[in-house]
Amino acid sequence: MYARKQFDLSYRDLGAALAFGLRPWKREQLETDLQTLWSDRGDALTALSVRTAFDAWLATLALPRGSEIIASGINIPDMARILEHHDLKIVPVDVDLRTMEISGDDIAAAITPHTRLVLVAHLFGTRMDMDPVFEATANHPNILVAEDCAQAFAGLDEYRGDNRSDISLFSFGSIKTATALGGALCRIYCANQRAAVAKRLADYPIKSGISFTKKAVKYIALKTLGLRWVYGAFVKACGIFGIDFDQLTVAAVRGFKGNDLIPLLRNQPPAAQLALLRRRLNRYRRANLDGRCQAGNHLNQHLPTALRSAGYANPHHTWWLFPVSVEDTGTLVTRLRFAGFDATASSTQLCALQGENGPCPESAQFMDGTVYLPLYASIGTANLERMAEVIRHHDEALVTEPVEEDPELAAVPLAK
Repeated sequence: MYARKQFDLSYRDLGAALAFGLRPWKREQLETDLQTLWSDRGDALTALSVRTAFDAWLATLALPRGSEIIASGINIPDMARILEHHDLKIVPVDVDLRTMEISGDDIAAAITPHTRLVLVAHLFGTRMDMDPVFEATANHPNILVAEDCAQAFAGLDEYRGDNRSDISLFSFGSIKTATALGGALCRIYCANQRAAVAKRLADYPIKSGISFTKKAVKYIALKTLGLRWVYGAFVKACGIFGIDFDQLTVAAVRGFKGNDLIPLLRNQPPAAQLALLRRRLNRYRRANLDGRCQAGNHLNQHLPTALRSAGYANPHHTWWLFPVSVEDTGTLVTRLRFAGFDATASSTQLCALQGENGPCPESAQFMDGTVYLPLYASIGTANLERMAEVIRHHDEALVTEPVEEDPELAAVPLAK
């Protein structure tokens, strides 16, 4: 069976992670190296996670209680929990599922005298055009703009946040592109905000090197588990012993476990993790990413428009995730697994954000029917077409229509 996700690092990287845990490091030098790698503007900071940096930034801003935060209608619940922790009100705006963008008109319509921030999420590997956001907020200098780019990294020579944004946040968690098994980099435009966030982050306790070594050992095991024949045997064994392998798999890669989120966020990454992140960024190559882009485009070309992945028409897509939406998720997941593809309806924490009037309609409908498909280059074109065939014959699809050539999709660049 093809596993739902492949970790974007090699056994050599994991071996380096183990070795880094045994070395003494000059933490300040590692942080400086990473900040210089990330930005030549002197505006970068390292953090344990995107959520850590976002929480620290909000704490520094100290926005008035009840301030309104306009946010992309799809995100992870933890971002909502952080906003709620700071007594802020979420105002979700719907997402165009073809491009995974939010419209400037919708942002403008959502602005009130209480609006203080627009939080844009670049989702599933897409990159949103930020111009409409800044056009909508141009006459509101008190409204800040934050970019959650946790799913959007495509290499050091690619997008690292809009220079107009007040903060941009990138993740290198365990299932992310160019993973360092954790860690994040952010850029903060305002020097005073950046200095205050840096001071706050520096006051957090440092996670132990032993915890990172244990994590590296765990991911050596999980990477091996992801081999096709090993994963198939694992799934069969779980069935024999009555174990829910879906929940087990999700729990194994979850970054922050437990209900008390904020204390978990307020830590610093161990030096060995910073060293691994520096290695990953310095050595990252685009071959795997290009292969994933080709696989995503190929699979979409064999699906009817209504069943293509969200964001299929976005010109900047790396297919970090490949979600389709159907009415009967359980049946489609079962059919795909029977065909040898570990699709899942629960492999991420993404959801339709809840506002005062509930979630946005299109975002909610899509997420209610979301099935995530395994997608990586090693699956191969023949198997991608076989997977598409299973999806096309799923009786409960929201819409059924013939597959047609789509010039817009064919024009999507492979690695942008």
